[in-house]
Amino acid sequence: MNNDNDNGNIGIITEEREQENEKRRMNKIVDKLEQRISKLEKVLASHAKCIGEMRDKKDDLKDMPEEVLVKTWEEKDE
Repeated sequence: MNNDNDNGNIGIITEEREQENEKRRMNKIVDKLEQRISKLEKVLASHAKCIGEMRDKKDDLKDMPEEVLVKTWEEKDE
């Protein structure tokens, strides 16, 4: 039987068809990985922004008198 193409060979998977299927599976995997990388890049950027904001607040708090900090902290708990 000639398996050079799968015309008329219902149920017989040719090597070419197997390679096409494997290529499709690999492309799906690559697409999913690209999506995950993109999402991780966004999360990383968000975390970097938060860290920068926290550092700015820390610098601002460094110049405040301790009494103000304690009072502010106690108000937060109420």
